Amino acid sequence: MNKVSRLILAIALIVTTMAAMVGCSGASGGQTEKKTEITISSKDFTENMLLGKMLIKYLEYNGYPVKDETGLGASGLIRTALESGEIDSYWEYTGTALMGFMKHEPSFDAEESYNLVKKWDEENNDIIWLDYAPVNNTYCIVTTKDVMEKYNIKTISDMANCIKKGETLRFISNPEYFERADGMPQVENAYGFELPEKDRILLDLGLFYTALTNKEGELTVGFTTDGMIAASGFEILNDDKNAFPVYNATPVFRKEIIEAYPELPELVNKLSALINNETMMQLNAAVDVEEKNIDEVAENFLIEKGLIKKDK
Repeated sequence: MNKVSRLILAIALIVTTMAAMVGCSGASGGQTEKKTEITISSKDFTENMLLGKMLIKYLEYNGYPVKDETGLGASGLIRTALESGEIDSYWEYTGTALMGFMKHEPSFDAEESYNLVKKWDEENNDIIWLDYAPVNNTYCIVTTKDVMEKYNIKTISDMANCIKKGETLRFISNPEYFERADGMPQVENAYGFELPEKDRILLDLGLFYTALTNKEGELTVGFTTDGMIAASGFEILNDDKNAFPVYNATPVFRKEIIEAYPELPELVNKLSALINNETMMQLNAAVDVEEKNIDEVAENFLIEKGLIKKDK
C-alpha cells in the first residue's frame, strides 16, 4: 500500500469514528441519553389536566421518555401515588400542600407559602418543588354587573360595607364553604362583617353560577381561574385585603427524577413562568366552554409561546 492510499485510509477511519461518536450522542445535542421514564399525572379537573398535558408534551418535545397518567384523581390519591413512586410528577397547589399535607395555618403570601412547602417536602418526602407559576387558583367572590351597579360594589370591602348597613346580599354556596376556615369565616374576619343566616343560599357545587344567573342570589364563590366566569359575563370582586390563601400551581417531581435529569428544573421553569391567571382562565374556557380537545389546547399553547414547534 503506497503513502497516498495509507493517507486516504487514515482519513476514512477518522471520519467513520467521528460519525459514530455523533450518532451515539443522539439528537439532544450531545446530552446523555435519556433512559429514565417520567410518569406524569394530574388531578381530575380541567385546569390540572391541562397543566399535566402541557408538561408531557413539552418534555416529549425535548426528548424525554414520558408516560401519560393524567386524570388520576383527587389530591389525596395523587399525592399517595407520588410518594409511593407510582407516578413521578404532577402540578400541585401551594395552599393545598401547606394546609392539606403539612396541616399548617393558611398563608396569604405566595413566596412564604411556596418556601414552606418546598423545604418541608424535600426534607421529609424527597419531593422537589420547581418554580411556582404566577397563576393563583384561589377563591374569589363572583357577582353580576347588574348587582355591582345596583349596590355600587367593586371590592369585597364594598360588599362588606353594604352588609353591615343592612343591605340584603344573598350569598350562594355549599355548607362546606360557609364552615371551612379558609372560606366565609376567613372573609368575615378579614373584612369585619357577618353574613346573616337568612342570606346564605345553600346549593350543591356546580349549581352556583346557574343560580346566580337566575337571580336566586346576588353573590357566590368561585375560583380565580374558572373559565366560566368571563364566559358567563360575571365579574370578580377585588379582594382588596388579600383575605384568600394563595394556591400557586407548581410542578413537583420525585427527587430521583431530578437527580437523573439535573437540567430539568431550568427547562420546566420556562413553562411555569408563562402561566398566569388570565392565561389559565382562557385555557380553561377553551375546554369547558368552547369544548375544544384538551390535548389540542395544551399543544397550541406551547406552540404559541414558542416552547415547541408543531412539525417536530
